[in-house]
Amino acid sequence: MPPLVVLVIVMLPAVALAQAPVEDRGVRGDSFVEAQQRVEFARRAAEQAEQRVAIAERGARSADTALASARRQFDDAKAAADRARKDLEQARAKAGELRKAYEREATEFERMRRGGSTPARKS
Repeated sequence: MPPLVVLVIVMLPAVALAQAPVEDRGVRGDSFVEAQQRVEFARRAAEQAEQRVAIAERGARSADTALASARRQFDDAKAAADRARKDLEQARAKAGELRKAYEREATEFERMRRGGSTPARKS
């Protein structure tokens, strides 16, 4: 083999190692520090998750309170609507009775006017 080929074969791995990122050059001596950082990251993530849970619980309680209030308002409004419908039915019934009484009186009056007789008084 020519000496140049041998030199290239020997130097190629050295050049590749020199160009590799620092992380790939050797065994990591900072594994303890990295593990500590992972633990700290996991702790912070857990704390943030607990905070989100607390916020969501407050939101759920607030929504439940608002829902209970809305239900009470709905029940009150429904009761008022039911009373109004009942009053309407009673008013329509009374109006029908009074309309019939008016028609009866008007018919009797018309008969009296045409015939000259006096209307009979009800006691």
